[in-house]
Amino acid sequence: MSERMAAQLRALLEDEKQALLRADFDSLAHLADRKEAFIEELSAQPLHGKALRELRDANAHNQALLAAVAKGVSAVRLTVLQHHKARNTSFYQKDGSQSPLLPQAGKLARRA
Repeated sequence: MSERMAAQLRALLEDEKQALLRADFDSLAHLADRKEAFIEELSAQPLHGKALRELRDANAHNQALLAAVAKGVSAVRLTVLQHHKARNTSFYQKDGSQSPLLPQAGKLARRA
């Protein structure tokens, strides 16, 4: 692999890292396409030495960031679902009819 290609891949991995840290999903989709094309181009050229280790480390770091982002998105999704469920909670009245449990409107009281 040429030094120019290694530098391009490092820049691509850095862009991916920044997009992950910003949770910029549109950029991540575009970067994934670029990364796939770059990998196809590299398949004919062997990697070796320090450059290979640096690129592997950068890629492993990005994979860990992606896993953390996915875990965070999943946690937010679960929280939103729980809040939605809580808003749609109902209870049974003495006569057996079901009524929605609505939050009480706040009341303002003027005190002297």
